[in-house]
Amino acid sequence: MRHIKPVAVVLLALSLGWVGGLSQTSQTVTINVNQSLYLDCSASANITYTVTQSDIEGTQPFTIGTWSCNVDSLTAFTLNANMVITTNTGISGASVDDFSETCTSATGGGTPSCGSGGTFGPITLGSGGNTAGSLGADFSGDVRLNVSDWDVSPIPPSRSVSGTISYSVSDSTP
Repeated sequence: MRHIKPVAVVLLALSLGWVGGLSQTSQTVTINVNQSLYLDCSASANITYTVTQSDIEGTQPFTIGTWSCNVDSLTAFTLNANMVITTNTGISGASVDDFSETCTSATGGGTPSCGSGGTFGPITLGSGGNTAGSLGADFSGDVRLNVSDWDVSPIPPSRSVSGTISYSVSDSTP
């Protein structure tokens, strides 16, 4: 009698459909990468600089500020910079060509290296590779100015030149 009960339970389970049927479902996973990289230059503060007599008498160009950018990339990349002068009040001869940028440091993931800095227009500041799994590639350098071609109108009021530096990253993978 003891052996009949388990068999009866199994037969009852089979007849009710609890055992022997196979249920199946699926789940779709989609991964989107909206862009191949991420560019953060927020550590670079806006540059406000007052030219002094020693700047005018000293070696040109001279440093007026610094820049830094972090690139998180899934592919090989190139970091570029460009500048547009937005206002020029009372200074003739001032142009984008008077500003230049250097890349003095390239560290972090993706074996970054400094590219060719120089006069804006656009310029290549650095390049690197895939930085996935690291804190990214960090680039930094100086912004420089040459005032030897400037002619400033009589003061007052004060005279100024303002510009905007834009940074961009291009995917250099073939």
